[in-house]
Amino acid sequence: MQILQFTSNSGPSLAGTTPNDDEGDVFFWIDVARSESDWQEQCQRWLKVQLHEHHLADTLNNTHPPYFDATNDYELLIVRTLCPDCPPEAPTTHAVAFIITDRVVLSVRPDNDPLLRGLQQRLLSGQRDAPTSVPMLLYLAIDRITDALLERRNVTSELLSGWQDRLLDPNDQFSDWRALMRLRSQLRRLEVASEAQIDALREWREQTRLVIDSHLSVRLNDIREHLRRLYNHALITQHDIDALVQVFFSSNAQRTNETLQFLAIISAIFLPLNLITALFGTNFTHLPMLSAWYGPLAMLAAMTAVVLGLLLWFRKKRWI
Repeated sequence: MQILQFTSNSGPSLAGTTPNDDEGDVFFWIDVARSESDWQEQCQRWLKVQLHEHHLADTLNNTHPPYFDATNDYELLIVRTLCPDCPPEAPTTHAVAFIITDRVVLSVRPDNDPLLRGLQQRLLSGQRDAPTSVPMLLYLAIDRITDALLERRNVTSELLSGWQDRLLDPNDQFSDWRALMRLRSQLRRLEVASEAQIDALREWREQTRLVIDSHLSVRLNDIREHLRRLYNHALITQHDIDALVQVFFSSNAQRTNETLQFLAIISAIFLPLNLITALFGTNFTHLPMLSAWYGPLAMLAAMTAVVLGLLLWFRKKRWI
């Protein structure tokens, strides 16, 4: 657990482990990893409120969807952030919970999530302007989470482009169907999560007791537009995968039809030739040209004429 304090006349700094009731115009950010033990009691001393047991259970749920709820003492906002270890074909997300009061933002995140820890380091080192209010601090955290989700769009697009080239290459025996379908499934989840995240942020803006000035309101609108772009990307990419699969099977069906057409033409050409050969292969004693010197030449000429005639007929019918 790490606690940052923000004041109006100095930059952010690490706070002590015990809250000071005499603090003036100061607000705090308490960052907790979900696996830490016994953080609830200590955080409630900083929050100075009693957290509802259901809300505590929600903060510990790594699979919780985006959600907003409020009580008379605090607000609960849950968003989804990108899993840092997920492969490109499976952009999975996990939950980050924020408990918000007038002076404290408590974030409960997964252990391996680097986004909020990175934001804290940037604030402490002065690489990022310090927030001046609790809503601004919450905006910085959610903005970093949203940017990480948006960055995955390029990775997904490049991966899908490579699969598209392989699927349409007749010489490539594509076998990554499990990964392709996994990507589509995860994009569906990402679509649902981004839409729910937009709704949760909208509810927080409408119901929060905190003051959101016009400057911050514009920035929050940017987050909403970024999430909308993420939603559209997930939706369009799903349609692209469906279209790509249909094109692949259509291409395979066309190649199969061409092969069957070629075999049918060969069979149609050789069928009358086999008939002529079988006729002269019978054991009848008297057959025309059987003993004539020009018999083989005549049969060869007849077979050639039959082949040419069939080819011309197939061409006229546009079968070849």
